[in-house]
Amino acid sequence: MSKLIKNNRITIALILIVILVTAGICIYRSRSTKLIDKDVYSAFRTSVEDFAATEAGGFADQQELMTFIESWADEHSVKYKEDKYGNIIFSKPAIKRKKNVTPTLIAVSINYETAVDNSQVLAAAASIAVSDIESGRRTVVFFNDEQGLARGYRGISDKYIDSKTKVIYLDKGSSTYLSTASFQQRNTEVSIPAKMEDNPCDTAVKISITGIRSGIIGPGINKQPDPAAALSSLLTRLKSKSVDCRLADVEFGNNGNMYPVSLEATIVLNSYNLSSFTGYIDKRIKAWDKSYGSDFENMIFSYEVIEDEESLPEKVFTAETTDKLTGILYTIRSGAYRYSENDSIPEGKEAGDIYGINCITDIRPSKKNIRIPVIIQGVDDPFTDRLYNDNKAASELYGCSYAEKNRVEAFLNNRNKLSRTFKSTYDKVSDVSVSESSLSIITDNYFTPCAYLQAKNSKADIIHIRTKGSAAPGIANTILCYIKAKGNTSIFK
Repeated sequence: MSKLIKNNRITIALILIVILVTAGICIYRSRSTKLIDKDVYSAFRTSVEDFAATEAGGFADQQELMTFIESWADEHSVKYKEDKYGNIIFSKPAIKRKKNVTPTLIAVSINYETAVDNSQVLAAAASIAVSDIESGRRTVVFFNDEQGLARGYRGISDKYIDSKTKVIYLDKGSSTYLSTASFQQRNTEVSIPAKMEDNPCDTAVKISITGIRSGIIGPGINKQPDPAAALSSLLTRLKSKSVDCRLADVEFGNNGNMYPVSLEATIVLNSYNLSSFTGYIDKRIKAWDKSYGSDFENMIFSYEVIEDEESLPEKVFTAETTDKLTGILYTIRSGAYRYSENDSIPEGKEAGDIYGINCITDIRPSKKNIRIPVIIQGVDDPFTDRLYNDNKAASELYGCSYAEKNRVEAFLNNRNKLSRTFKSTYDKVSDVSVSESSLSIITDNYFTPCAYLQAKNSKADIIHIRTKGSAAPGIANTILCYIKAKGNTSIFK
């Protein structure tokens, strides 16, 4: 009996040892993989989102956003540099024993118009910048991307991205994934020859659309209010009814390389056509409110009838010029273009996926011409050429010219070391046990700033991590774990 009791005691002791060792391993792993300071993350995110409650409904301008980030850095005693291109750069040198470890650069865009919506991503970058983990050289850059013009990306010093640098570009979307390729982008322009004449009509209608919230051009373009489409529908309606009308003026709310934000246009016609036209405008206003009202609460679509002779425009564009503009806006439309069954579809894509994007960003009238800038994005040269050639054919059909002004080549990273190691780190840190929970690797169906980063050094290993808001802290933690381990995920076991 005493021998049995002794054996039981030994068994219990062994079980207790196993439990303690297992608990120790779990605690060590937890401490090794939970590197993000959630208090820093939450405080930064909340402070950004508080700007939504201000009178401006966000940051008033780019300088206010930059001042906010720099004040936060000062409060946390984090060193930074602001370069002449408006980039805010946080750099930490490698610790002595990791001087030979490859450097890492974390890139996020700062744009005062989108900052509140991107609060989680900005907070993730801030928590990475403030972390005191021991690592190789680490740089976090808040890139100046006001109006999507990429001033910061184009101007950043080459010294931050050498051939050994591992670059992680981070932004927010509706899902979380890793990408190593994105679209090219071309800035193009239609030029409509224009002439003006004395106003032959007795009435005018002034159209106004204001309060459109802008955004970076991407796959959600078909859900974005389009001022060019609104003007097109009105002019096309008049033309289809053979109404004698002219465009007197147009002022488009251009917002750089982002979606346009407003429209003001005056159309002259004769009073006997007024009732029918205003009735159609009322229907368009209701349709816009139904489509966009819930998502764009500050948007106002309205019109004013001008019948006083002294208030009417004296000069208007000729009927021929108005017809050319009507035709161009009807044919060259903003929207996403998708693969068909007959296309040569790239590996990993299927019919219905987006291969290109067309976006009218402005209408610029003068006495001699009306210029219409169009941004086109495409997966590669052949598919982008398809959009370009369609736009060109439409322009020539109406006696107008069309030309490419500049382009940025598509981003494509054929290296797989960073993507493979980052995915492995994500799986280890997140304790992924089923394939559905692992980090998807796909290609972007829009243009990303990774193209500018690759242009700085074609040998740099660059990936894009898109994260849905709720996943941002986990992604930030994965980035910190990657920087700390650099592929040595055994420290997480």
